[in-house]
Amino acid sequence: MNELITKIQGDPTLMLMAIIAVVVLLVIVLTVVVSAMRVKTYKDRFWNVQVDNKEKSEHITRIERELQEYKIKDAKNQQELAQFSETKTTLKSTQTNFELLQKNANELEKELSQTKAKLESAEGIYENHMHEHTTLKERFDAIMEENAKYRVNNARLLMKLESEERQAQIAREKQRAQGKNDG
Repeated sequence: MNELITKIQGDPTLMLMAIIAVVVLLVIVLTVVVSAMRVKTYKDRFWNVQVDNKEKSEHITRIERELQEYKIKDAKNQQELAQFSETKTTLKSTQTNFELLQKNANELEKELSQTKAKLESAEGIYENHMHEHTTLKERFDAIMEENAKYRVNNARLLMKLESEERQAQIAREKQRAQGKNDG
């Protein structure tokens, strides 16, 4: 075996042939592995298809039972449909009453919205009046303070004026008295 390996290593043609043989062998092994995997995949698919078919057949059986139940219900519904005309008449009268109530409710709602609008307007006017009242009250208070200051000032001025008039009168009387004494 060692001789064969040494002989192959020494001869490039044999080495090329050995490499080709190994490549061919790998291709064959790879083909067998891929085929085995495909067989396994197809086998799994086959089992899955069988399970799906079983589930589908059970589902079909269940749907057929439901179909029978629906047929029975349909017969009952047909009987109820025969009684539907009475219900329809009752419904029409109820519908008419409902429409009247609806119109009445709409009118009341319009009236309510108008009343709300009037209320909001009145509240706005009230707010304006309250603001105006507050402003006027502040102004009134300021004017009253100023008026009180003026009164105090006027009282002082009057007192000063009276005081000066007395002094002037006293001075005139002194001058008259001196004028009489001089004369």
